[in-house]
Amino acid sequence: MSPVGHSLVGLAFAALAMPRNSNWKWRLGLPIVFVAIANLPDWPLPGWGHQRYNISHSVFVNIGLIGLFLALHQLKPKISFRCLLLGAGAWLSHLLLDSFYNHGQGIAIYWPVSKSSLNFSMPWFNTLDVSQSVFARHNLSVFAIELIAYLPVLIIALAIGSMVRRQTNSSQEPVPNENS
Repeated sequence: MSPVGHSLVGLAFAALAMPRNSNWKWRLGLPIVFVAIANLPDWPLPGWGHQRYNISHSVFVNIGLIGLFLALHQLKPKISFRCLLLGAGAWLSHLLLDSFYNHGQGIAIYWPVSKSSLNFSMPWFNTLDVSQSVFARHNLSVFAIELIAYLPVLIIALAIGSMVRRQTNSSQEPVPNENS
């Protein structure tokens, strides 16, 4: 999956995680953080990303890192459990989305326990051709297909998040007195 698909799904998780009555810092910062988290297994860090795909795309490594982050967060909690849980979902969504590539090899997410792969290949999801320009016809096609596939997911998440926040806000309002 290219950053387009991962980023749109990260934004969808952010839409569901956005606290009610959020200020501008949350409305700007949370989507940025969730996009970064959704793309985290591909970050070009030493010993990580596509350089060490088996490590950065291992469900065991990623769940371990999420667990470590949650444990550290408990020392000084500032974020709701719901937001943390949805952040973990955005992070792990990366592994699922990468299993959709059409090459049929799947993704070996079980390292170091097994060499088995998670493979939900779909014929329309191609990999980027990094030997070509980002603006090459093939790569633009990959971006467009992911935009078409995942933009509806974001739109639905925005609608659900908005409805949930609206219901939460209305349930917080005082009930009018019948005698007034």
